[in-house]
Amino acid sequence: MEILSIILVSILSGILTYLISNNLKKGPVFASAIVTLISGIYLPHYFGELGTTLMVVSACSSYAGMVTIKNIPNIWEMIVVSIITAMIFILASSSYVGVGGRLGTIAALSCFTWIGFKKFVYATNLNVKETLKVRSVGIWS
Repeated sequence: MEILSIILVSILSGILTYLISNNLKKGPVFASAIVTLISGIYLPHYFGELGTTLMVVSACSSYAGMVTIKNIPNIWEMIVVSIITAMIFILASSSYVGVGGRLGTIAALSCFTWIGFKKFVYATNLNVKETLKVRSVGIWS
């Protein structure tokens, strides 16, 4: 239940930050600040001890939501980035606790992972198309 809550809060925070920043044109810093402030007020109040973890996940995912439309062009890709953020957060939850920059690093790794995956798939598709092209032979060239 805790893992599902972390994933859902991550998705919601990432989407909200992305929408406020890009669709409402309020900017990434303002969007992340609003989402982090609201989650910092409400999540610990309603979810108790789990709420503090959810608050941190929300902040982390809101950092990932600061990405531009150029890199993450639609909301579906932002959902994938938010899920990646949640998974990395879960895996690294006991690592470097209290060390500055951990959440931003997780957010950056999530965005880089998705962008790298997209570039890999694009490059693979180009290579496949090149190998499948019929080579011109003799008089048919």
